[in-house]
Amino acid sequence: MRTVCSILRPGRIITSDMAGEPERSRSLFRLTTERFKPHWRWFAIGTACAAVTSAAAASYGYLLKLVVEGLEQLAGPDSVAVPSSLWWLIGIIGFAAAVRSLSLYGMTLANNTGVQRAIIDIQTDQFDALTDGDFARLSGDRSGGFVSRFINDVNALRDAGLRLANNLTKGVLTVFGVLVTMFIMDWKLTLVLLLVYPIAFGPVIGLGNRVRRRSKQAQRQIGEVASLLSESFQSARVVKAYGLEDYQKARAKRGFVERSRLFLKVLTDRAAVDPILEITGGLALVGILALTAWRIADGDTSLGNFVGVIGAVAVAAPEVRALGTLNAVAQEGGAAADRVFEITDAKPQIQDRPDARDLESARGSIEFRDVHFAYPDGSQALKGLSFSANPGETVALVGPSGAGKSTIFNMLLRLYDPVSGTVLIDGNDVRSYTEASLRRSTALVAQEALLFDDTVAANIALGRIGARREEIKEAARAANAHEFILGLPGGYEAPCGEMGRNLSGGQRQRIALARAIIRQAPILLLDEATSALDAESEAKVQSALSEYAKDRTTLVIAHRLSTVRSADRIIVLDDGQVAEEGTHQELIRLGGLYKQLVELQLS
Repeated sequence: MRTVCSILRPGRIITSDMAGEPERSRSLFRLTTERFKPHWRWFAIGTACAAVTSAAAASYGYLLKLVVEGLEQLAGPDSVAVPSSLWWLIGIIGFAAAVRSLSLYGMTLANNTGVQRAIIDIQTDQFDALTDGDFARLSGDRSGGFVSRFINDVNALRDAGLRLANNLTKGVLTVFGVLVTMFIMDWKLTLVLLLVYPIAFGPVIGLGNRVRRRSKQAQRQIGEVASLLSESFQSARVVKAYGLEDYQKARAKRGFVERSRLFLKVLTDRAAVDPILEITGGLALVGILALTAWRIADGDTSLGNFVGVIGAVAVAAPEVRALGTLNAVAQEGGAAADRVFEITDAKPQIQDRPDARDLESARGSIEFRDVHFAYPDGSQALKGLSFSANPGETVALVGPSGAGKSTIFNMLLRLYDPVSGTVLIDGNDVRSYTEASLRRSTALVAQEALLFDDTVAANIALGRIGARREEIKEAARAANAHEFILGLPGGYEAPCGEMGRNLSGGQRQRIALARAIIRQAPILLLDEATSALDAESEAKVQSALSEYAKDRTTLVIAHRLSTVRSADRIIVLDDGQVAEEGTHQELIRLGGLYKQLVELQLS
């Protein structure tokens, strides 16, 4: 059974396949039964059309045999006029061609619709699994790696699905129908084909398996290139400022070269399929011609049978070739299916307990009791941390980088669970609450104010879905954002752009503050929430926040002295533990780590 291991180190998700290669070979079949089967009606229509297409195609050889025999009679000495039966045969061939073309269109349309709907399900399942999954999973891998799964992997699945749906049934039915008509016309010639063509199956299957392995490598590398491109475009300012253009171009070229190398290997293996089938077909044709010449000389067969068989072979050959290449396409799709199930099969480690209850009307009491936590790479973030914050109290968390400040916020939001110890809200373990209700009781403003590609009003309203326009404006005023919003083209309907790129850093941060304020949560988490503001804007926002935080428990991570000194209590963290605790004046008089940090900032 496939199991997906937890993240072992940042930047990579390690998967383990307990059953090995046989299990991987089932991925495409499983994807078909779980994702494509719900749309079986479309594929049923496609199969019916494929049957009609195949029947029409299979009739060509036999109809051609009858026409040739009629032409032989016309060439005789007693022939005077073209019999009506021959005209009928010629007309039937034209009718069969028209039927085949219409049914082929219907088959393609139905199968394409079914595949596209299944692809939507696959993309939705992947996105849902990632969105609902562990935060550690999203933060531990390259974003480009995930993006490539929605583009390149899905393209491979779409190609495999379309080729299999459109070619497999039609090809098998056509070849079967052609073989039946060939047996009726001349079983000896048909036997030659059946003896020669299976020789090609072994090499074709071997190439397909090799394509699958190399496709997985290529698909992983596409994710690395996508991450590199995303990183390059988002860091354009740093690249220009430091003259890193040549460095970035060299990195990109290495990625492109590696991508080309892996893709060329896949194409090379795939390209070998057609020559194998071509030489096999050539050998079969040599055998047919030699046997036919000998048998016609002995009077054992007729020219009509020979032409009919050749016509049938002409119909079947493209289908056999298409079936031969399907294995390689299916293996590429199987490699993509493996990666789909790596995402959808992973069970979140952090999820609601069976007896979890909603956190209703939280008072905002916070307590950490001897909490230990280590990140997946083994680095210890918290080492027996214990502290509390009372309802309505503003507590500042300060300390050097790596002291564990942001980890505390992640624990409260239950993005991570402690290795040992307990995080409590209102006297109860946060794990006893449902995740949704726990997070509804908190509002977070991070140092990087991330906005979505939507309007200003929509971004603020995300703090509380369904908020009225007046509530949105009130939150914006509290965050000192209302005035600048009115100055934007479109005001509250102005687009923020991707990641808020249409706004300045300070503007983004004030909108993020408004989003937190409108949430009306009893616990407010501010992670360097005013770091991007100038002194005047910070003073206004601090004044608004102090009014807003009166009846709320507020935890503040900040380095600015102006933000810290107004807190009711300051907790100084060092190496994952509480080093000092008290008010600004008390800690200054203590003369410890806090005083060193303050003096360092003032200097």
